This record gives sequence, C-alpha cells and structure tokens, in this order.
Amino acid sequence: MKIFYQIYLDYTLFIFFTLSLFFTIIFFKFLIPLFVNYKFLDKPNKRSNHIEPVALGGGLVVIPLIILISYLTGYVWSFANIFVFISLFFISLVDDFKNIRALYRLIMHFFCIFIYVHFSLLENINFTLYFKESYLTIFMYFFLIVGITWFINAFNFMDGIDGITAIQIIFLTCSLMFFNLFLNLDNNVLHYCVLGVILGFLFYNWHPAKIFLGDSGSIPLGFLMLFLLVEFSFSGYWIAVLILPMYYLLDTSITLFLRACRNEKFWQPHSQHFYQKAVRNGQSHKQVCIKIILLSIGLFVFSFLSILEKNNFIFLILSFVWSIFFLFNFSKTKKAIRK
Repeated sequence: MKIFYQIYLDYTLFIFFTLSLFFTIIFFKFLIPLFVNYKFLDKPNKRSNHIEPVALGGGLVVIPLIILISYLTGYVWSFANIFVFISLFFISLVDDFKNIRALYRLIMHFFCIFIYVHFSLLENINFTLYFKESYLTIFMYFFLIVGITWFINAFNFMDGIDGITAIQIIFLTCSLMFFNLFLNLDNNVLHYCVLGVILGFLFYNWHPAKIFLGDSGSIPLGFLMLFLLVEFSFSGYWIAVLILPMYYLLDTSITLFLRACRNEKFWQPHSQHFYQKAVRNGQSHKQVCIKIILLSIGLFVFSFLSILEKNNFIFLILSFVWSIFFLFNFSKTKKAIRK
C-alpha cells in the first residue's frame, strides 16, 4: 500500500484542484447575474422544491470548465469518450431551452451510449472470454447500452433539491481518489479537476441555491461519473463500484417501479422521489443533504470493506439494507414547516 503522506509530494495535483475551484467560483460570480438578466431561469411549478426562480446555467459553466481544465492539465480523453460527453452536453443544453420530447431525447441518449460502449468500453471488455454463445454476447451488449442510459437519466432524475447532485459527485470522486491511493493505482488528474469544479459549483448550489445545473449539467455529469466508476472497476473491485452509487439507483428505480405499479406515466416529470418526499414532509434541503452525506459515508465504508475482503458479496447486501433504511426515513410523514 502506498504511504499516504506521499500524496502531498505530488503538489501539482493540488494546484490543479485549487485552480479548478478558484476559476469555477470566479466564473459563477460573474455569470449568475448574466443568466438572471437573460431570463435563463428554472421557474417553480407544482413539482418544484423551490419557491423563487433560480438561474439554470450551471451546466454551461461546469462542463466546459471540466473539459478545458482537464485538457490543460494533461488528461488524455479518448475520441469516443469526449464525443459522448460533449454530445450529451449539447443535447441536454437544447433540452434546457426547448424541452425536447422525452422519446427523441432518449433515442439520442441511446445513440451516445452506443458510441461509448462500442468504441470505448469494448476496448477493455472482451465478451467472448465470458460468454461462449453469441446470443449472450449480444444480450450483454444491449444490456450495457440500456443500463448505462438508465444510469445517466437516473442521475438527472435525482437532481431535484439544492446541493444533492454536487454532494453525490464529490462523494463518488473522493471515494475513487482514496481507493486509487490505497491500492497504489495511478492518480487520475481528472478526479482533481472534477472535485475542484464541483466544489466551486456547490458554493453557489447549497441551500438556498443561486444556480442549478440543469439537464446540461446533470446528464453529462452522470455519464462522467459512470465512466470513472467503470474505469475503476477494471482494477477488479466491481462490488465497490456497485455500492458507491447505490442510493441514487435505488431511489430512482424504486420510485419509477412504484409509479408503474400505480399505472402512472412514469416517464413524465414528477416529484415522488424519496428525497423529495422528505422535503415535502417538512425536512429542509440542508437536513436531507446532511442525511445523504451520512448515507454516503456508510456506503463508502461498505465499499472499502468490500475492497479489503476481495469483493465479498455481503457488503453489497449490507449497503442495500443501509440505503433502504434511509429511504424509509425520507418517506416518513411528520408535521413541520418547510424551510
């Protein structure tokens, strides 16, 4: 195991992190008033968890900064990965302005993820080593496309209260940074760029938020988190990769399953996620986010233990139970004044 204090010797990584944080804060400082002046706003409706209009240009700042800073700091994007990342950004940006129909948007997401799976992911996964029958290979191929498309949309669905997506990204990124350090893997400069930019965004997105990510932020960031998780899974610790995003996936999956069981149009926007129920039941955005931080700390512990115990399945089960406990807590009804 790499000696932990040695990380401080690589001061360039902390310079990259500091620059990412600094420039993000400065850009938002000057651009938020511009977004407000040009009426690029998320106006509250019956599903909203905010009362006043809030600037919607977070993705317009976060995504270009991550790309630019990572490029300048020497991170090498493959053509397929950067193409998908940028394509999802522009598709979602148009959706922020024009509200693309859900079916058309989903088709474009499937196409982008097909590019990622076929031209990037399959370079590291040889299905023929695991599946001798061709139909199983084809099934896994389409399963990956559907599953990854689901992941990025689940990430977007969960971006419904102040600070929640920034907290999730910071949690995932810090966890992966720690695991790389612990396992003596190479430091990924992209982790430090993402962490700096998202911390800068959280400065303005913490309740009461001054700016939201919008689809142009949450969709490509969902892909970026998936990409980083998959990249770490190649080190062999796939249980940890399943544990880290478990809360996001469970909240979204269970919510849509319950809506389908009630014969509701589950593909339409709604406000029935467990974290949204918590806000409606009287918990403030800060209280819910603090609980999600506690939930995430537990998931980090279980994922770390799964690494120590070489993919012991019991920690996946424990993390599932841990997440369900918080989902039940979020859905409790209590009388309180919404803050």
